[in-house]
Amino acid sequence: MRWNGIYVNACAAVLGRGEQTAVAVAEGRYDADEAAADGFLSISVIDDGPAVELAVKAGGLVMARSTASDDIALVVHSSCNYQGLDHFAPASYVQGRTVGGCAAAVEVKQYSNGGLAAVEIAAAYLANCSDTSSALLTTSDIFALPAFDRYRSDKGVVFGDGGTGLVLSRAGGVARLLSTAVISDGTYGAVYLGNSPFEEQAPDAGVVDLRSRRADYLVDNGELLLKIVQSLTERQQESVSVALADAGLEAGDIDRWVLTNVGRTLDDVEFREMFGIEEEKTTWEWGRRVGHIGAADQIAGLTHLLETGEVGPGDRVALCGIGMGFTYACAVVEILERPQWPAEAS
Repeated sequence: MRWNGIYVNACAAVLGRGEQTAVAVAEGRYDADEAAADGFLSISVIDDGPAVELAVKAGGLVMARSTASDDIALVVHSSCNYQGLDHFAPASYVQGRTVGGCAAAVEVKQYSNGGLAAVEIAAAYLANCSDTSSALLTTSDIFALPAFDRYRSDKGVVFGDGGTGLVLSRAGGVARLLSTAVISDGTYGAVYLGNSPFEEQAPDAGVVDLRSRRADYLVDNGELLLKIVQSLTERQQESVSVALADAGLEAGDIDRWVLTNVGRTLDDVEFREMFGIEEEKTTWEWGRRVGHIGAADQIAGLTHLLETGEVGPGDRVALCGIGMGFTYACAVVEILERPQWPAEAS
């Protein structure tokens, strides 16, 4: 989708202390061979919760940075993991503790693609609102034991804790939203379910084990592995190609790429080669120090680029994501100004 008159007014991220992956290896919490192959140096760790409070903190910070009016028409909250309590409404909780009011408050549960899915939903909503309207978008995740093992629940990715806030607005901002493309393909989504997901995943089933689910699925469906990999590459390419076309740009026009913070073992070489994505144009050197922050990688990455002054007026940034299920997304923004924000997320 091509957008006109929709802006990133402000963004913010709240991260935790940096836990060195070498320490986790030494303590036997992270496999040494996997650590060497993945390339993560440290991980953002929050020592206390609940997770949803990170969204409240990030929401408060981004509203303090925002120059938009108080005309908040929509609040969207996204996450991957447990927010602190069963059977409650995180989006309404965030709204009540940040902007208040009676705007629509909704939750988007698209896991690692939740932040970008929220951007497209909010942009479409604002396109039908007044010229002063804005939307508050938040994310929050904590990946902690006993329910989730950040180093062992999945392979090729280590999970970091954090929350983000973004104000999308009709009333100007630090960047212009040029386009978004969000697509889903559930053909192979069962790869993250396993063979008997609902019988075996009772509330007291223990630590989330995505590795075992995937392995169980491939026992019966191993012949599909190459098709799954091909599908992941093609759909991710499609989301980026559509977003670039809608923005009227080519891959060479993109100055920085914010990709999902996964380890080197999960790098999609074919995808990167197709768009000529060189590592120095990505946020990997930042990402390998914070880990995969659930639904927040892209918004936190954009925040990092703006806080550190690594992008300036005229730069184009592509935010690219992929989530289990599978969903794929890309948002293209053009930087309008270099804000004087402290490097909270850097």
